[in-house]
Amino acid sequence: MTDTTHTAKERLFTAIAEREGELIELIQRMVRCESMLGNEAGVQQVVADYIRQGGVEPDVWEMPENLLQRPGAGNSGVPFAGRPNVAAVYPGAGAGRSLILNGHVDVVSPEPLTNWHYDPWAAEIVGRKMYGRGAYDMKCGAAINMFLARLIRDLDIELQGDLTIQSVIEEECTGNGALSACFRDDTRYRADAVIVTESTNHTYTAAHVGVVWFRVEVLGEAVHAAVAWKGVNAIYRMIPIIQELQALDARLNEQTHPMFEGIEHPINLNLGTIQGGDWPSNVAGKCTIECRLSFYPGQSVEETRSAIAEAIDRATERDAWLIEHPLTLSWYGFQSVGSSIAPEEPLVQLLASHHEAIHGTPPAPNSGTGTNDMRNFNVYADMPALCYGCNGFGAHEADEWLDLDSLIPTAQVLAGTILDWCGVHRA
Repeated sequence: MTDTTHTAKERLFTAIAEREGELIELIQRMVRCESMLGNEAGVQQVVADYIRQGGVEPDVWEMPENLLQRPGAGNSGVPFAGRPNVAAVYPGAGAGRSLILNGHVDVVSPEPLTNWHYDPWAAEIVGRKMYGRGAYDMKCGAAINMFLARLIRDLDIELQGDLTIQSVIEEECTGNGALSACFRDDTRYRADAVIVTESTNHTYTAAHVGVVWFRVEVLGEAVHAAVAWKGVNAIYRMIPIIQELQALDARLNEQTHPMFEGIEHPINLNLGTIQGGDWPSNVAGKCTIECRLSFYPGQSVEETRSAIAEAIDRATERDAWLIEHPLTLSWYGFQSVGSSIAPEEPLVQLLASHHEAIHGTPPAPNSGTGTNDMRNFNVYADMPALCYGCNGFGAHEADEWLDLDSLIPTAQVLAGTILDWCGVHRA
């Protein structure tokens, strides 16, 4: 470490600790925006305003519809208009490596609200925990990205390489936001490495599964329940299909992958929604299920789709009604492969060294059984990317909370990594 970098690190670490309250307030403002799918504009306005108030004009753009033609894209069913991405570039002096800090601001539904003990949109702080939907997953990370970029500029620390901040949408359903950020004007946001600041609880994400979403619709024949035997109940016809999909889940978990050794049930089929019939005294004339299935890195979307289709075929080929009245199988939402980053990758080594300097031990690699946006950079844009972030609990659960004691150490690990990766021209 040069004297210039050492000076910059000391100044930046001190400022991070002194301005913790600013960071906490920023996270609270973001959590209080109910940024579920289709409603992300409000939180992105908070992001853009914070960047602008720090003296930098953000790039705010709506994703083009032709993004859906790119590999890895998925269709959420919600138009892109009025739901922007936000980014900002903090140019370096030159001759340094560039870095992107990426975070998403969309969140999943907090329903059922009866399971919560705290208002999911209040960002209430109890002790050193902040409760709220998105506090942990992952508005804390998106806020840290903006906070660090602003501090570096406020302290007049000039990096050698460019630092780019990205705040994206649709991480929870398609990954389209990060995919668009990878290919903004084809070349605008390219970097030597990427950190997605998803919360990771003293680990870093070394690998994660791929995911496909799909929908199955079965048509029956509705009649009055008094003569139910005359009709065809679509809900009953769906049961063998569900059973075959469960059998597929079991078979897929008989396969192994070296990065997922020791993980219980790494591949998961989830029947997320089911809708059948419309009246208790009617035989159900239609039944629809929506599912999510994961698969290992190195496997393709196409082969996973084929396995799903074959499982459904096994159920339908025994049913004379479905042979005569074919079901509908469609794909939507996530259609993305898994990804991984090698432990010898320079970004991994550098971030691990800074984590160890703060915490005393290196961060453990984690193989995620869910997906995240690092794949968009690793797989589709050929930029090495990992996930690293704060501590907490309850992603997609009731009473989600962020560990406020993890904010400063996480920000300092990321700050040290930024300075060493990009290089310091002036402290």
